[in-house]
Amino acid sequence: MAAAQPGLRAHVAALMGSRCGADREDVVQETLSRALAHRHAHDGERALLPWLKGIALRVYLDLLEGERRRPRPLEGHEEPCARRSPDPVALAEEVARLLERLAPTERAVLERFHRQGESIRGIAHALDLPEGTVKSHLHRARRRLAGEERR
Repeated sequence: MAAAQPGLRAHVAALMGSRCGADREDVVQETLSRALAHRHAHDGERALLPWLKGIALRVYLDLLEGERRRPRPLEGHEEPCARRSPDPVALAEEVARLLERLAPTERAVLERFHRQGESIRGIAHALDLPEGTVKSHLHRARRRLAGEERR
C-alpha cells in the first residue's frame, strides 16, 4: 500500500479539485483505513491502485453526502457551537422565538425532519400529506427562518 500512496494522493487531489488539503488528507486516510479493514476483498492478482481509487471515490461521496445532510446555520444567526459559553436557556428561547415565526404545519414538518430525524416519507405518512407537500413545507419553513420569506 505504501507504494500506491502517491498515486492515490494524486487521484484524490484530482477528484476533490480545489477542496481544502485537510479534507483531501482525510479522504486518503479513510481510504487506506477501509482498504486495510477489507484487504481480504482485494484480488491479489490485480493492481492495487484501481481498487484504492474505487474506495476513495466512495469515501469522497460519503463526505459529500454527510455535508449535504449537515444542518446549515441560519443566515444572520450565530451558530451555537461558535459561541464561547452558550447559555442553554437563552439558546432555547431563541429557537422557540424563531419557530414561532412558522405556520403550525411548517413547524411540525421542520421539527420532525430536523429534531426527530424522520424521513420525508415518514412525515408525509404521519401528517397525511403528499411527500411533495411535505418538501414544500420544509423548504418554506427554512426560508422563513432565514428571513427570506414572510407569511
